[in-house]
Amino acid sequence: MEKTTRFIWIISIATLCVLGFIFYNTISKHSNDTVKQKNITQNDIFLTNDESEFSDGLTNPVSTISYDLGEDDIGITEKSIYLIDINNDKALDRITKFFFENGNAHSYYEYKIELNKNGNYVDITPENFRTVNGADCDLQQIKFVFKPKFKVIMIYREMGETWINPTMAYRQVLFMSGDKIQKSESKKLREICDVKELF
Repeated sequence: MEKTTRFIWIISIATLCVLGFIFYNTISKHSNDTVKQKNITQNDIFLTNDESEFSDGLTNPVSTISYDLGEDDIGITEKSIYLIDINNDKALDRITKFFFENGNAHSYYEYKIELNKNGNYVDITPENFRTVNGADCDLQQIKFVFKPKFKVIMIYREMGETWINPTMAYRQVLFMSGDKIQKSESKKLREICDVKELF
C-alpha cells in the first residue's frame, strides 16, 4: 500500500512537471510571437509614415489626367482633383492640382481651391498659390493640413544671385475664416536653399 501511494505521488509530480514544462513553452512561444508581431507592426508604421520625402498633403485624388506636351515641352502635364470638406459644412469642396513643365529643369504646381455652395463651386484661391520648383532647390512649397482643422502652410524665399544661393525663408499659414481664406503674418525662418527642408 505504501509503495502504491509513493508511486502515485511520483507519477503525479512527474505529470505536473511535464504539464508545467509544456505550459512554460507555450507561454514563452506566444510571448516571442507577440514581440515579433509588435516589431513588424512598428516597422510597417515606420515605413508607411516615412517623412523623408516631402508631400503636399494631398492624397487619393478622385481623378488624374495626364497631358502630352508639344515640341517645346511647356505647359500642363497633369491635373488631379481632390474632394474634401474644408469648411465643415458637410459638403465636399474641390481642390485641383496642376503640374506645369517649363521646358527646362524648373517646374511648378498650381492649386485651385473651390467651395461647394449648393452644388456650385466657388473659387476662393489666394493669389500666387503655386510652388516654385528648381532642379536643386525649391523657392516656394505648399503643404495642406486637414486635421484638426483645414490650413495650408506655405514656405517661400526670394532667389539669390543664382537659383541655389541660400536666402531668408518665410513661413505663412493660410486658414479658413468664414468662407474665405485668410493669411497669417509671415514668420522669418532662416537662410536656406531648398525650402522643403523647413517643413
